[in-house]
Amino acid sequence: MKRIILIVGSTETLEYFSLQLAKSYLDAGREVFLWDMGHPSASIEAFEKLGDPGNSVLITFNFIGLCAEGQFGVGLSSIWDEFDIRKICVLVDSPVYYYRQLSSGIENLKLVCIDRYHAEFLQENYPEYGEVTFMPLAGNVPVCDLWRKPGIITPDNIGFFNMGSGTSQGMETFESWKERRLDTLFIGNYVPLDELQPSLARLGPEYKEFIMDIANDLLEHPAVPLEKMLMKRLTEEFPDSTHDEYMMACYQMVYIDLYVRNVYRGKIVTALADSGIKVFCTGKDWDKAPCKHPENLIHTGESVISLQCLQALSQAKVSINMMPWFKAGAHDRVFSSMLQGCTLLSDSSEYLDTVITPGVDYEGFPLLSADETAAGAASLAQALLTDLERAYEIACAGHRTAESGHLWSHRARVLESLT
Repeated sequence: MKRIILIVGSTETLEYFSLQLAKSYLDAGREVFLWDMGHPSASIEAFEKLGDPGNSVLITFNFIGLCAEGQFGVGLSSIWDEFDIRKICVLVDSPVYYYRQLSSGIENLKLVCIDRYHAEFLQENYPEYGEVTFMPLAGNVPVCDLWRKPGIITPDNIGFFNMGSGTSQGMETFESWKERRLDTLFIGNYVPLDELQPSLARLGPEYKEFIMDIANDLLEHPAVPLEKMLMKRLTEEFPDSTHDEYMMACYQMVYIDLYVRNVYRGKIVTALADSGIKVFCTGKDWDKAPCKHPENLIHTGESVISLQCLQALSQAKVSINMMPWFKAGAHDRVFSSMLQGCTLLSDSSEYLDTVITPGVDYEGFPLLSADETAAGAASLAQALLTDLERAYEIACAGHRTAESGHLWSHRARVLESLT
C-alpha cells in the first residue's frame, strides 16, 4: 500500500484541497507525508528520514512541486524522479494555462482534469501523458491546520494534527435555517475589466483585436468550451502553424478566460444587488463593480481563506455560483455550498445535471447572453427568497446528494485507483 505525499504551504485554496485529501486518506487508514513548501529545510530533512521513499505516490494540484522549484531538486531532476515516485497532478484550471509545464516532458506523471473537455484537449494535444482521468472537484468541509509540521502523519498520530471533524454538518431545522443572516452569498474576487487591459498592452493592435474578437465570439456562444473556441479560431486564422505554435498561442490567450468569466461574474452579482437583493461577496474589488445600488452589495474587501468561505456559507440561505467556464465538469463551490446547507443557484454543465437534479438538488440557470443570464439569475434568487420553504427543501436535498457522492473521501478513492 503506497504512502500518499501531499504538498502544503503554497496556494491556499490548493493547500486546503490537499488537507481534505489528507484527512480522507488518514480516515481510510493510509499513511500520509506532508511536504510544507513554507519550511523547505524541515521538509527535506523529514523526507530523507523516510523508509522506502519509493513506496510513495505524490498527489499534487496545478503542477505544484513539478515546476523545478529548488527545494524539490535541481533543474528538471526532481526528488520524485530520484526515487521513482509516481506523480498524479490534478489540474483545476483549463490546461491552456499549463503550456510550459506540459511541454517540459515530465515523466511518470498521471494527469487528472476536473472537466471532460479539459481531459479531451490533453488527450488530443499531449498524448505522451497517456489516458487523462476526469474527476470533478469535491465539496470542502471544515478542516483546519492549527498544528502542522512536515513529515509523516498516520492514523495513530493524527491527534497531533488538529484537522477538525472533516465531515459536513447536519441540516438545521427550517426554523433555524431561515434565520441565517446572509440572504445570498457569492464567493470569489472581482476583476474590473479595465484592469485586465494592461495585459494586452504588450501585444500589437492586430493581435489584440484578434483576441478581443475571440472573447466576443465566446460571449456570443457561451456553451462552447474555451479550448474548442481557441483551437477553432487559431486553425482558421493560421492553418499552417505547427502544433507547438498552437499550444503556445492558446497559453498566450488565457486573457480571454479571465475576461469572459468576469463579464458574467460582474453582471450576475450586480443584477442581484440592483434588483434589491442583499448580496454578500467574500472577495476583493467588488467596490469597483458597476453597481447602481452598491448599498445592496456587501463585501469583505479582500480575499478570504477557504475555512472562512465555509463559515460564510454556513450562514447563507442561497449561494450564487458561476463556474469558471466549465462545460462538462464541476467546481468545488458547487458541492461546498450544498454541504454547508445552502440552496445552490448556479449555471449548469453537461456533467453537473447528470449528478444533481435542477429544481431538486439545486436551482440552475442556463448561460445565455451575459445580460439575459444575469436577469434570469436575479429572478430565480428573488423567487427562492420569496418561497423559503421551497428553498429549504432544495438545500436539504442538495446536502444529501453532496454527502452521498461528492466529498473528498469519494475523490480520494478515484485518485487511489490511479496509484
